[in-house]
Amino acid sequence: MPTNLQVPRLMAAAAAVTCSIGIAAVSFATLSMRAALASCLLGWAMQAVAAIDARRFIIPDAVCLPAIPLGLVASGALLDPLQDRIISLDHLIGAGLGGAGFWLLREAYWRLRHREGLGMGDVKLAAAAGAWIGWEHLPDAVLLAGAAALSVAVALALLTRRSLSGRERIPFGAFLAPAIWGVWWLRALAQAQ
Repeated sequence: MPTNLQVPRLMAAAAAVTCSIGIAAVSFATLSMRAALASCLLGWAMQAVAAIDARRFIIPDAVCLPAIPLGLVASGALLDPLQDRIISLDHLIGAGLGGAGFWLLREAYWRLRHREGLGMGDVKLAAAAGAWIGWEHLPDAVLLAGAAALSVAVALALLTRRSLSGRERIPFGAFLAPAIWGVWWLRALAQAQ
């Protein structure tokens, strides 16, 4: 019989397994074999990022940094044999804009508020987002993540009967990571049609 301390871990493990199976099922049911494998790789990596950031407020480099070159490679001829480039220029630009844009936002917040608003993990995750979904769809993922994060913050404030505060910490990577996979999957699905 599990102890009270083990029950949340068991529930988290069950949720992770269920989510992983869901990512694989959706990917293989809707995409080509190559695209489904890339979808699983991205989905599982983003699932790990979201879970770790939600729990520890940190995005591990070991998961996030490899996502940048993998996203660039997945953007080119690997998934689209009709493309003559190994890496898509739109995705290279997206990686640069994602990382630079979030770094500038991080710096501006630091200078205005004199405290950290975004961590460097969020900056690297935004670069990975641009690498996987390109600069055209980067705003989609950021908007989706921002809306989800704000919705959760408001819901938690209402449930706990506390007012929203600028001092509340929100693990943004926990919202951005699933948005990245969702936007990438929708794009891959549209290209498959």
